[in-house]
Amino acid sequence: MNRLYKKMLSLINKLMKDRYLPSWVIILIDFGICVLAAFISGFILGGKEKYFNFPLDVYSARFLILSIVLTTSFLVLFRVAKGVIRYSTFSDAMRIFFAVVFSCALMLIVNAIYKYKIDPLEKDFIPKQLILIYFFVCYIGLFLFRMFVRWLFEKAYKAGIHISMTTSIIIFGAGRTGTATANTMMSASRKYYIKGFFDDEDSLSGKSIMGFRIWGKKDFEKILSYKDIDELVIATNRISTERKNEIFDLCYKNKIKVLTVPHIKTWTDGELKVEQIKEIQIEQLLNREEIKLNVDIISREIADKTVMVTGAAGSIGSEIIRQLTRFNPKLICVLDQAETSLYNIENELIDKYPEAKYKTIICSVQDKERLEDVFNQIRPDIVFHAAAYKHVPMMEAHPYEAVRVNVFGTKNIADLSSKYGVKKFVMISTDKAVNPTNVMGATKRFAEIYIQSLGKTSQTQFITTRFGNVLGSNGSVIPRFRQQIQKGGPVTVTHPDIIRYFMTIPEACRLVLEAGVMGKGGEIFLFDMGEPVKIVDLAKRMIKLSNLELEKDIKIEFTGLRPGEKLYEELLNQKEHSLPTYHNKIFVANNESFEMDEVIKSFVDLEQECHNQSEEGIVRVIKSLVRNFKSNNSRFEKLDAKE
Repeated sequence: MNRLYKKMLSLINKLMKDRYLPSWVIILIDFGICVLAAFISGFILGGKEKYFNFPLDVYSARFLILSIVLTTSFLVLFRVAKGVIRYSTFSDAMRIFFAVVFSCALMLIVNAIYKYKIDPLEKDFIPKQLILIYFFVCYIGLFLFRMFVRWLFEKAYKAGIHISMTTSIIIFGAGRTGTATANTMMSASRKYYIKGFFDDEDSLSGKSIMGFRIWGKKDFEKILSYKDIDELVIATNRISTERKNEIFDLCYKNKIKVLTVPHIKTWTDGELKVEQIKEIQIEQLLNREEIKLNVDIISREIADKTVMVTGAAGSIGSEIIRQLTRFNPKLICVLDQAETSLYNIENELIDKYPEAKYKTIICSVQDKERLEDVFNQIRPDIVFHAAAYKHVPMMEAHPYEAVRVNVFGTKNIADLSSKYGVKKFVMISTDKAVNPTNVMGATKRFAEIYIQSLGKTSQTQFITTRFGNVLGSNGSVIPRFRQQIQKGGPVTVTHPDIIRYFMTIPEACRLVLEAGVMGKGGEIFLFDMGEPVKIVDLAKRMIKLSNLELEKDIKIEFTGLRPGEKLYEELLNQKEHSLPTYHNKIFVANNESFEMDEVIKSFVDLEQECHNQSEEGIVRVIKSLVRNFKSNNSRFEKLDAKE
């Protein structure tokens, strides 16, 4: 018997390395099981009435043909043969159940039609007892066959017959997502060997699932140290960011790669694909709670409205567009001057959001004449103004360009919004507008002041949203660090003490939409940015994520603060304080007020200095309006000197 068992395991080993059985072979096997089930059912009932006497009588023939044809047909209809037998699951069992139920139900219907319409005097076309017995025998046969094959494969798997398997993994999370992950990785073309599960739920410790051991929290560090594990897969959404960081640090210490499974809502047709299981990203290790949208309120505001997004091809603008598509706007005006990026976002809309109604427009916010034509044609109800120059050192070197886009570009869009009766104008600002130390931040504050002042006399509701650095946005520190790490370093950080607030692009845009809906005009909305992050710590963690060692494989170099850069950013200045809103992540600043006459005079002076191409003159005018603008590490510091 032991010899036969080993031969079976050897055969299983060969099958594990070969391709899966084609569907037609599985259909033939199921056909054979149906035939066997029909004969067994007849013999079980044979104590009372002789079925399946040879040669077959009319009752035996009727039942045999009808049961086999119907059951096999329904098995094909319910796509039972499409499943891989060695990975049969509850859903496969349910498909088999319904296939057999429908075939038996149809036999009962045939019985009823025959008895009441064709020959009422004759007994049943097929005895009801026989159909009932067949249901149980056939279902049990089809189900047990699959469970037996699965059991054999698991026995072979755990017996160590995995010659071609190259990656040993352990799964964190023994719930539904964890078991789905195990099934997916066992069926992957790349071979994985599952060593067990981890789970922080104490009641699961020491138990098993799918035949694999579940280890608890107290065993975590010991198992990672001694079990020779290549990869750990986090397969649960019930886990805090702090716990993810603990897991990552322990895995890094033991040279174990960490992967994550996406939320179940993103699975293809409700099934997890192995290509969806990816290495953990830095964004997942930052201490950020998930931000939830008030979908009903936003939908009421956006549905059937024409929405314009400027800077639509940028990282923030394009994400706003993606999120707008779910709220069924009448039309999305996708406006940007960057031809290639605009082409890319248009293709994405075609591929991923075929139901969305949109119009792409190449146009610069500096071109008021062209913008007027666009507003006249589109007649937007809501404008999200994301177009801006945002790189601090670049704008410090080119203040003229910063003013033309960030100040006059915003003025153009705001003036036309007011003229053409836009209901809401939502400006994307930055925390660098608070107590600015650079031209970029000061120009954004200048623009904030203008739209707030304009809103006092306009029917348009002008709203400002102000937040910090966005993870993964164009030109942000994370893509830069990734590039430097890929090249082998060094990773450059401006100062060992520099800190920044971070949030992801999707959550920033969710808050922009929410703030835009709740705003009534004149507000500056601030977002809860969480805890600040030291940039040098961010760099170190990204080096770890790349499975590299600091100093040994790659170095960090400090290059000094760049022109206009400060060690930390703020969301409020000394004259502002914040008030809560109904959303726990959004606050409103009680901000300083300006007279429109003063603002208009500053615009006139600024226009003149731009005409003169005087960079110092441009900055001087900005400082006269934005009085808390004090240049830092910049050639414009001399303008702050007391006379």
